[in-house]
Amino acid sequence: MKALHLALALPLIAASLSIDAAPRVTGVKQQSAADHYEATITRHTLKNIRYPRRARAEGWEGEVRLRISLNKNGEVKDIQVVEESSYSSLNREALRSVERSNPYPAIPSALGADDYSVTVPIYFKLEG
Repeated sequence: MKALHLALALPLIAASLSIDAAPRVTGVKQQSAADHYEATITRHTLKNIRYPRRARAEGWEGEVRLRISLNKNGEVKDIQVVEESSYSSLNREALRSVERSNPYPAIPSALGADDYSVTVPIYFKLEG
């Protein structure tokens, strides 16, 4: 089985070795800028989370994943729930955190985009 994986990977390795070095460097910069911006968006959202009182009292935990679409100025254009938790209060709070976070930092010029979408995971977890 390992030989099969290696056999399938060899053409990919050979193809990656034949790519010109200049586009890879540009791609790395763009990827780095995208990673940095997505981390900024996630941090900005998480700063505005307020664990719902009832959820805390009941010991409710969960994950909500939101797809946030922004315009070039960082204003929220759309919010889509990609994955809900089992608790509506956690789902509502995740959406409210995006509303409180609006506007976000503007899209960096290095990304060369007028619109940007990012999926943000929001984990509601009680300590202890």
